[in-house]
Amino acid sequence: QSLPDNGLKPDLVAPGNRVVGAASFANGAWNRIAATNWVEVGAPLGVLQYADEEVMRLSGTSVAAPVVAGAVALMLQANPGLTPPLIKAILQYSAQPLPDASLVQQGAGQLNVDGALAMAKALRTDIRQLVESGSLPTGASLLAAGKVLPNPVSTVSGTTFNWSRIVFGGGNQILSGTALFTQHQAIWDPRLTWANGIVRGTWPQFWNGVGYPAWTYIRSVVVADYTGYAVVGAGVKVATALAGSSSFSGRTGVFRPTATLSGWLVSGSGQTLTQPLTLSQALVLSEGLVMSEGLVMSEGLVMSEGLVMSEGLVMSEGLVLSEGALVSE
Repeated sequence: QSLPDNGLKPDLVAPGNRVVGAASFANGAWNRIAATNWVEVGAPLGVLQYADEEVMRLSGTSVAAPVVAGAVALMLQANPGLTPPLIKAILQYSAQPLPDASLVQQGAGQLNVDGALAMAKALRTDIRQLVESGSLPTGASLLAAGKVLPNPVSTVSGTTFNWSRIVFGGGNQILSGTALFTQHQAIWDPRLTWANGIVRGTWPQFWNGVGYPAWTYIRSVVVADYTGYAVVGAGVKVATALAGSSSFSGRTGVFRPTATLSGWLVSGSGQTLTQPLTLSQALVLSEGLVMSEGLVMSEGLVMSEGLVMSEGLVMSEGLVLSEGALVSE
């Protein structure tokens, strides 16, 4: 994994391996993807084929992304008042940690539609409108009338699992705790961007005069940067320190297994804030993901500001990758 912007990635993972879908055969020709992937067109996994209803099988993020988009559509159908950053946080918090995979491999875990929908239904449906009007202060209740947050456990296809309870913030922070969702947090405003030590607000200004449809055409954009900004309020749990400094061989930091970190959060570990977390108080993973000038494996693979080949990838003094590929003894 390369991390050119020092941000924790991925946010989460979703099913995207050997997904069966429509092959779109029409007018005597396959669609472009099917035409260039013939091995995946036909009757994969014994699926019956019918005229004009042929199917194909594909793998990758191109088919995983629509699974997440579909989950988001269901969430917005259940609660149209959710903001984009709040949706992302709910997806992470309710994700299913997969065994043996690290934060940098699976993020918060695998998409859990059951848990995400349960969370969406527990929150008030006017959040977006109140955020846009500036009338929802940090700490205000996000719960719908008579609702409580669901039990952070799901049973899917006969398997019961704890939610990850992990949310990435600012690109290098690990947040947790029910206060993220029971109380409004400044970071749920989609006009704010929090990255490491910077919080930037971006507000589009629209033409709303005679002859213009209201809130349609952008006239200008106002941008402002903040210092000492309270990104999350009291009661939120910060778990960045639990991950530790990043070490590939030690399986710590971004290489910490998600299930391990999640298990600690389930047991109550983590620093619960007694006052709002401001940027000057923020915890970081070695200034983001620059890990002691990079992760070095036998003078081979170096990760610093992205994926850098320095001296090459050395395998038992055999295969060396540098300016090209050199095979030597």
